[in-house]
Amino acid sequence: MHVRSLVKTVRVASMGRSTYDDPENDEGAEMVVEPIGTREPMGDRYDAYAQRTDAWMAALALIFLLVWSGRIIFFHSLPGGVRGTMLTIQGVIWIAFLVDIIIRTVISKRSWRFLWTHPLDVIAVLVPAARPLKVLTAFTQGAAFASSAGRLKTMQAVILSVVLLLWIGSVAVLAAEREVSDSAINTFGDALWWAFVTVTTVGYGDFAPVSVEGRVIAVLMMLVGIALIGVVTASVAAWFVALTSGGEEERDEAREVSRHEELQSQVAALEAKVDQLLENQRRET
Repeated sequence: MHVRSLVKTVRVASMGRSTYDDPENDEGAEMVVEPIGTREPMGDRYDAYAQRTDAWMAALALIFLLVWSGRIIFFHSLPGGVRGTMLTIQGVIWIAFLVDIIIRTVISKRSWRFLWTHPLDVIAVLVPAARPLKVLTAFTQGAAFASSAGRLKTMQAVILSVVLLLWIGSVAVLAAEREVSDSAINTFGDALWWAFVTVTTVGYGDFAPVSVEGRVIAVLMMLVGIALIGVVTASVAAWFVALTSGGEEERDEAREVSRHEELQSQVAALEAKVDQLLENQRRET
């Protein structure tokens, strides 16, 4: 029976199944086989909660970004009551973000380690307008450049991140600089131009923040801009490598599929022989 159990174990591994019946178990319970690299680090409860709430949190982040941007860009033309309502909406959404991260921290398998391994969620509570930048998590996936689909997803995340960074940085520096008397950034157009030349690290110098808040925003945008340029460079390099080795990669995949099918056939044949051997033993007894 040990031989048959071993064969079943190998068969499970080759077919990618997660459970099998253990013949040595008197109660007939199933033994779980966990493939390497498939275990979710945050736990099933976290995964289920994230699946239910991620879309809603993304929608709230977009609403917050629109309300926050509109209140700052059209600050002088909006009635006081409208500005107050917009502030209230921002406060309610911020509370929703705070409750969300508390729940995620509590139900996470790693508890407080969640805060350390998910910095964008923490930043989203401190700076709610930055929550849409969670698309940056596409860069943290180990296989981001390993396939054409991964490279496409990464490039999409890069483009969206650049747009969001320009938007958020423009509005933030406008809020910090507009009321400063000796600042040259007084309109959203000025702020958007400044954001472009800052993220690209060009720095023409025609517009520059003079307040402490504005300079802090400038430093953050320059750092993130350099990181995004690095990601774009890596994506382009991965694309060129894929062009030159695309045929070889397809052949490797075909060989892997062939070896997998051959292994399955061999295991099936071995299991049939073991079953026949056990049947012969039962007949002799």
